[in-house]
Amino acid sequence: MHGPIIKKEVCIGCNKCVDGCPMDMIFPAEKPGDPPVVRYPEECWYCGSCVMVCPTQPVAVDLVHPLNMRLALKRVK
Repeated sequence: MHGPIIKKEVCIGCNKCVDGCPMDMIFPAEKPGDPPVVRYPEECWYCGSCVMVCPTQPVAVDLVHPLNMRLALKRVK
């Protein structure tokens, strides 16, 4: 799986990542205080907006790049 992954044990349910996502793929939870729902991870631009606006420490959003993007960033020794 790739795209933003919300860590439920860290998320406080503030929904700032919902507002920060330019692709509108993160939706608020049905119950207040629950973590948001990622509905369309394949639409992610990997811009990191959801990670930058998260107020928690450690950050509640992991941005997982697809395999073909990870290989390009691999350090060469």
